[in-house]
Amino acid sequence: MEKKDKFYTCVYAVIAALAFGGMLAYSGVQEFWYDEVYQLGLVGPDKGLGEVFQSYMQLKDYTPPLYAVIVWIWRAVVPFSFPWLLLVSEGFTAASIYFTALAGRELGGRKLGLLAEILSAASTVLILHAGYEFRSYSLYFMSAALLVFALVKRVRSSGKRGNIFMVISLLLLLYSHYYGCVIAGVLFLWELVFVIARKQRIQSIYPYLAAGVGFAPWLLLVFINHTRSITEFWIQPPDLGSLFDLLHFLCSENEFQLWTLCLGIAGCLVGFAAKCHSGRFIYNEDAEKLYLPGLVVAVPAVMYLYSTVINPSGGIFYNRYFIGLLPFCYLMMAQVVLWGWQLAAGRERNREFAALCVGIALVLAVQNGTLLLEELHQEQKISYRGSVGALAEKSDIMEEGVVVVTTDNSYVRAGIEMYFEGFYGTGPKVISQHDNNFQEIVKHYKKAYLFIGKQPLTEETRKLFTEYHMVSRDKKNRIREYVLEQKEDQ
Repeated sequence: MEKKDKFYTCVYAVIAALAFGGMLAYSGVQEFWYDEVYQLGLVGPDKGLGEVFQSYMQLKDYTPPLYAVIVWIWRAVVPFSFPWLLLVSEGFTAASIYFTALAGRELGGRKLGLLAEILSAASTVLILHAGYEFRSYSLYFMSAALLVFALVKRVRSSGKRGNIFMVISLLLLLYSHYYGCVIAGVLFLWELVFVIARKQRIQSIYPYLAAGVGFAPWLLLVFINHTRSITEFWIQPPDLGSLFDLLHFLCSENEFQLWTLCLGIAGCLVGFAAKCHSGRFIYNEDAEKLYLPGLVVAVPAVMYLYSTVINPSGGIFYNRYFIGLLPFCYLMMAQVVLWGWQLAAGRERNREFAALCVGIALVLAVQNGTLLLEELHQEQKISYRGSVGALAEKSDIMEEGVVVVTTDNSYVRAGIEMYFEGFYGTGPKVISQHDNNFQEIVKHYKKAYLFIGKQPLTEETRKLFTEYHMVSRDKKNRIREYVLEQKEDQ
């Protein structure tokens, strides 16, 4: 038995390593988009660690600071390129695939762990929105995978070590993404259900209280220092169609994964209800029948209610924010596949099971891989790399009287400066229309290259540039060239 455990552990590690290698193969094919350039500016070389914390306390970014601290260190020691910068996210994603396998093994045995890992490793949404994002989603997903591993381990065998593992995983989740608070809160409520039903001791909620105490100081700092609204967001309120879109998103737009997830949710809930009705419910054996579907159903329901009824003007129902639910989804999908195989096989048949795993892996690799490559090669609406490259080729870009003006905020401006230095070895003067005293600063330059990024021109900036002569306009790269000499009166 021990030899088999070691063998499967090696298999899990190999699959995670293959997933990591697959991500490396296409790393950097898709350039960074606006939010990632913004992330670069938040952790740029001109920022000390104290400034990074200050920015996050002021809610300059709507995520906790853990990922920013990690990439602040990482950015300082690696060459400036998309593949090098993405190594952190790819590493977290590969690790989370491995932890999902361990959670599956703890939940239902070695085969369940293997199926859960195959489903996660072949997930388009996971690779695109975690592995290939220079944002906190990979850390968020890894923290959720650790949490489900810790949860299942504690369900199967309680003890102090299990509680410590729970606290650590909860803290990682809370400090990786604010949606982690929702996941932890819903999980806490399900724990209370078991406590009230006398299926668990009151001590089971202690890890949540400890994690809450560990996260409370950060929330207090944010409440005191925030300079942006805590309750207003740009996201439109969801409708019922948004719930179906979310299901498809979590399943990588794959019908097989969608049906297995729906069957997994239904199977767990029916099994839970049947156990309770017959009086045969045993916490150590059956608790996951509520935990897994309870999270996947309740978290979107809570956020849907918040975004449609409680605070429609500040809705935060956005598909990418639910990535923390993926480990729970993969485990339920794997359970459905395992149930079907056991029903069909009727007994242990390792060779047939190995063939099943290889078949599922190949089919998902082809189906999801096609979508992945299409997404990776899709042209960005705004190419910051292309626009900076076009500006870097200007013969006068480094002259003393020339300035680059971006419509984006000061953090994206800092990211653009890093593009100039890191990709083209040049350092022109770059300012943002949102910088302090912007209009006074511009007047000190004879020529300006205006780069219109994601954020539009403000009315004040538009009025300022109508007073000067536009020499040329590059629509593709969204660049306008102005000579900052006032027009003569007609």
